[in-house]
Amino acid sequence: MAYVLHTAMSIDKAVLHRDRCLEVPQNITHQDHWTGVWQEIIDKERAYEALDLSPARYKLKCVLCKP
Repeated sequence: MAYVLHTAMSIDKAVLHRDRCLEVPQNITHQDHWTGVWQEIIDKERAYEALDLSPARYKLKCVLCKP
């Protein structure tokens, strides 16, 4: 199972999702300042580490998929 980290710097928030979450778009290659960056991370440890190291002020886990 992979994880996806969504970092939206326009609202200063990072959210960790599972790869099959409904909030994760089909095409995660698009990124800009307003919609943010979607990063696919294979390992659970690295996903949590990436969330902790994110420059965003608000670091959350998705309430839908509960990674």
